[in-house]
Amino acid sequence: MPATVSELTKERQLILLCSRGTLNEEHQTQIKELMSERLDWKEILYQGITHRTLNLMYYHIKNLELTDKVEEEVLKVMKTQSKVYAIRNKQYFEEIDNILSKLNEQGIRVAILKGNFLAAKVYPSIETRTFNDLDFLINIADGDKIVEILEQLGYVQGQYDDATGEIIPSSKKQKRIHQMATTELQEALKKTDNPFTPLLQVDLNFSVLWKGNCPCDINTAELLERVVEVDINGAKTYILDYEDFLIQLACHLYKEAALLNWISDLRDLKIYKFADIAMFVEKFSAQIKWDKLINFSKKTGSDRIVYYAFYYTNLMYGQAIPEDVMKALEPEDKEYLNEYGIENEKPAKWQFDFFTRLFETTRVLEVSEEALEKRNQFWQAKGN
Repeated sequence: MPATVSELTKERQLILLCSRGTLNEEHQTQIKELMSERLDWKEILYQGITHRTLNLMYYHIKNLELTDKVEEEVLKVMKTQSKVYAIRNKQYFEEIDNILSKLNEQGIRVAILKGNFLAAKVYPSIETRTFNDLDFLINIADGDKIVEILEQLGYVQGQYDDATGEIIPSSKKQKRIHQMATTELQEALKKTDNPFTPLLQVDLNFSVLWKGNCPCDINTAELLERVVEVDINGAKTYILDYEDFLIQLACHLYKEAALLNWISDLRDLKIYKFADIAMFVEKFSAQIKWDKLINFSKKTGSDRIVYYAFYYTNLMYGQAIPEDVMKALEPEDKEYLNEYGIENEKPAKWQFDFFTRLFETTRVLEVSEEALEKRNQFWQAKGN
């Protein structure tokens, strides 16, 4: 069982190296050495796609002039996907401008979350951070007004039917169940004529946490009071302040890593979520006030969650998070780092090490149907 990056296969070491935002001389040398050897490009292609890091790998390989080392058919996939996401992300950024212009006219303040901001300001190129929707943090009191504005722009709250290619509007009951059981409103969807972005999706989050056995309390209104104004491709918007942004990334990562809904669909552990944290810290190291982050996470009870995300980020990328920060956040009992099913009364423990869980799909076989019962009940109710 691999305990460190150096114990991983050559292919998986390459995947992790190429998931960094910037490469120093040592990283570049390691990549060149790995790519001078015979590699299983089928494995690399699968891991790059499932972890949403393939475009970033292609970006680095191209800049290092190593494309001749890649199998021809794999290289074609890399090129095509990078071009597609450049088009997709560009359209989403144009949509951000449309939506925010309307919200700003009404004096409604929202904060843009995660990949939308990271792709524009943190990752090295627009296509290197993939995302499938727009994420906003909203004040729930503004929810109806925001939905009305989205409807004016052609959005429908509902679910997309792959078979018919149509958006099925959700009933009032479905919207209510979704809001009660999650921390977001029913997603808003809009069809387009763009073959690479046939469906635009907007997620309206009213909390950075989750429902059910959540051990902390973070007030959304407080977060929105101290947002930072930013410009994304000419669109005036806001992000959470630097410490809150990091805490939100950590909460989102932990939620998806430890909740059964994501584990059962193999969406729990994705490299890009840890890369987001490492790159954000690298980009805004001068702006991040670590004492403020430590104090606020302890005040809200989210310190263990933040430590979880930081711990595994450091395991993957070295000392991305300063050592003194890790010591200040370190809990006495770290057994929870290997727990999952946190929505149940008693969490279960993984029998696999972290890197096996990260790269092997067999981890889902460990999760029992009994543990998934509550999750299945929710989705059955939501569909009625």
